[in-house]
Amino acid sequence: MRLATRGHSVQAVDLEPHRLSLVEEGSCRVGIADRITTREHDWLTGPLPCGTQFAGVLVDAPCTALGIVRRHPEIRWRRLVSDPPAMAIRQREILKNAAVHVAEGGVLVYSVCSPLSEEGAGVVESLDGFRTRHAWSSAPPVGDEDAFQAFVLERV
Repeated sequence: MRLATRGHSVQAVDLEPHRLSLVEEGSCRVGIADRITTREHDWLTGPLPCGTQFAGVLVDAPCTALGIVRRHPEIRWRRLVSDPPAMAIRQREILKNAAVHVAEGGVLVYSVCSPLSEEGAGVVESLDGFRTRHAWSSAPPVGDEDAFQAFVLERV
């Protein structure tokens, strides 16, 4: 929503209709509904069928959420050793399919709330045609923060 409040046009894409309705409600509440469109799509099935290109694409990927254990300690009991590699496979596919929509000269931002390199740098390094312009990590967390990773990628 921050981009839309600064005058940019935003298309929010998610698999879950409930999440999209939260975006729609929030954009109406702050008066920017005309700048945000929503679309339901499963990135594991491929790119968007329209083939649209964007100046920026943000992939806030589903992950093991091991970076937020401090606030949600039950996560550690719901995770298996096999979860990070299985999640990384899904993340690679999602990132690859979203990358199709990055316009020439545009950026692709990838983020996860996991401190594991397997879900961060390992996923980003597997993407062909892009290089990391900037990488940020709050792992290990300091104080009351969670562990997140984010990567700004540019097409090469």
